Amino acid sequence: MILQELHRYYGRLLADPECDVPPAHWSTEKAAWEITLAEDGRVVRVLPLTTGEVKELRRFIPMRVPEHGSRSGTGILPFFLCDNAAYLLGLDSKRGEEKRAGARALHEDVLASCDDAGAQAVRAFFERDDCLEGLDETLRAELTGGGFMVFRLSGDRQRVHEREAVREAWAAYCDLPSDDDVVGQCAITGERTSMARLFPQVTGVPGAQSAGASLVSFNLDSFESYGKKQAYNASLSQEVAFNAGSALRYLYGDLKHRVRFGQTTVVFWTDRTAADEELMMLAMLGDEVDPRVEDTADLERIQQTLECMKEGKPLEGYDLETRFFILGLAPNAARLAVRFFETNTFGAIARHYGEYLRDIEMDGVKPRSLRSTLRQTAPLGEADAVPSTLVNNCLHAMLTGSRFPRALPQLVIARMRADHGDNNPWDMGQRAALLKACLVRDQRIAAKETGERVSSERSLQVDLNEENTDRGYVLGRLFAVLERTQTAALGDVNATIKDRFIGTASMAPSRVYPSLLRNHQHHMAKLRKSNAGLSIKLEKEMDGIMPLLGESCFFPATLDLTEQGNFYVGYYQERQFLWRSKKSEASSSDAASTETSGE
Repeated sequence: MILQELHRYYGRLLADPECDVPPAHWSTEKAAWEITLAEDGRVVRVLPLTTGEVKELRRFIPMRVPEHGSRSGTGILPFFLCDNAAYLLGLDSKRGEEKRAGARALHEDVLASCDDAGAQAVRAFFERDDCLEGLDETLRAELTGGGFMVFRLSGDRQRVHEREAVREAWAAYCDLPSDDDVVGQCAITGERTSMARLFPQVTGVPGAQSAGASLVSFNLDSFESYGKKQAYNASLSQEVAFNAGSALRYLYGDLKHRVRFGQTTVVFWTDRTAADEELMMLAMLGDEVDPRVEDTADLERIQQTLECMKEGKPLEGYDLETRFFILGLAPNAARLAVRFFETNTFGAIARHYGEYLRDIEMDGVKPRSLRSTLRQTAPLGEADAVPSTLVNNCLHAMLTGSRFPRALPQLVIARMRADHGDNNPWDMGQRAALLKACLVRDQRIAAKETGERVSSERSLQVDLNEENTDRGYVLGRLFAVLERTQTAALGDVNATIKDRFIGTASMAPSRVYPSLLRNHQHHMAKLRKSNAGLSIKLEKEMDGIMPLLGESCFFPATLDLTEQGNFYVGYYQERQFLWRSKKSEASSSDAASTETSGE
């Protein structure tokens, strides 16, 4: 289905006059050098090709050139009119002469009947043995370093591969039947035609080989069947393989159709023209305010649409029946591994994304996308350190409304215990919000399966729920009050109880809470002398929390994973409530001082 939809998508791209997708037998490659030839084939000069300015300067220019095949193994495979220095100049210490001879044979076959001046100059270039004359050692070393080279006839405004006669010669050569062609039935179109031996490679994939990576590949006998070799096992026609490969290249090269999640790159496309819907999908998969969206009106509309999704309101101005195809790919040497493939209408995806926004909403936490929030599961917030399996399953949950993977709360809690979110002022809140999303979704799905309603005594809300009797949640609230009492009584200390005991308190409460409560009494005694008003408020908060633990105020020996998640949500929400109360007190105190001075 993936190849079928990519094949269809290429047909739409080719029909779009505003889309610069290469036609059959052509591809877009990065050319780094340009060889200027005289009419007799002599090299006039070799110039570097650059694009961008200052820090954005790049030593290449993307351009449409004759199609490049897939190079693998040790065979000789030259490219037409766009190749590296080893094939065009013979700059290879081991097989330079052999590679240049292969390139010469290809160009003579293609241009044999072409009378174009540029074509004849290229043929003369390959006939000369002095092609390296005039190139100093420094330039030769740079050319050997890599990069494709193209030709230009001296004094001509067009490059040789862009000349009409040369283009026609290349098309005629590609359409010639070959004795090596394997004829079979295409698995996509059902037609009997020439089958593809290799699937086009996609270049520029982070983590893959620089030569490119293939979506369809068979490199071991165990993957093959019925005596077929390489991509013949996939039963793809040459046309379908080119179309699907070109569409995938286009998606990888277009920043508006791809988002990277750690090692996984997500590309998406639609079944019809849908610029507004694609812009929203980019916002949902990427960041809420994506730097690639420059128009202020678009940014405002994105924010308004996201708000409508969160509130469950109807979306106006969008085609909700537009079908999206979302493909997650990861590099595996010279191959692309399919991590997931989701397809659904825009309306369904928007509805599920609205559920995600409501699930992750937390008082005092800045809204973040799943892409940025998942970084909270990695050490130091490194995006590449987020496990690929976690990314795939979380994206599936966000797009389909299913449960988040069990590994997500485990990793979040592990990071909570490891660094408590001290590296970033938003970390603790983001992690608590992510835990809340997992717990709320589990409760909602379980309620649907059993037909029971979630009571307010067990539910998690956007802000503090004083009726919640879950023992993990209550113990988290209690820990926040103990921490607030300590900091108010002692001021700045080297290590608070959060720094020293929050991990143990969330896993094995009975080991730390008795001693913490004894110290709490000392802290309260000191606080009564320095800030009687705050001490009364904290005592009232303790009076409201302790009965929720039961008549015996029992501290369990261990908490399971769900209770640990509730612990951190309760801790964060109680902490937010206490600090919000502190700000209100400060504001009231300032107002009272102003009134007194005015009198």
